[in-house]
Amino acid sequence: MDILTKATEFAKKEYQKNGSRHQWGHIQAVMKRALEIAERLKDVDYEVLKLAVTFHDIDYNSEKTYEENYKNHVDNSVKVAEKFLSENKYPKDKIVKVKTAMLEHSTPHRKLFGEAKTKEGKILYDSDKSIFITNTEMYKK
Repeated sequence: MDILTKATEFAKKEYQKNGSRHQWGHIQAVMKRALEIAERLKDVDYEVLKLAVTFHDIDYNSEKTYEENYKNHVDNSVKVAEKFLSENKYPKDKIVKVKTAMLEHSTPHRKLFGEAKTKEGKILYDSDKSIFITNTEMYKK
């Protein structure tokens, strides 16, 4: 089984623990948008992008407050991704790229370290944020 299939199976279960706005459906929407953007660009590492999208909100815990999640979910999600990828013998240099893209999607990290520098990080950031902008369902509550 390839790493993307393994990651998807693992992540689908983990996202069930998250709050309603960060379930597997969110990941599917971000993935669709990310791939739409990526197909217009050159030199995108699709495997890194897909893994970063898959793991980017995996620790958006429904039991934590919004503030706790906002500050900590990316670092916690990076830890989950790193552990999973390491256990599945994914190359270390590629793990670094996945983690970088995940960190670059985070507004708190961008405030500290500046804009994303990798294509995968830029795509993830834009895809993730645009999903919330265009999701009118969340405004009906």
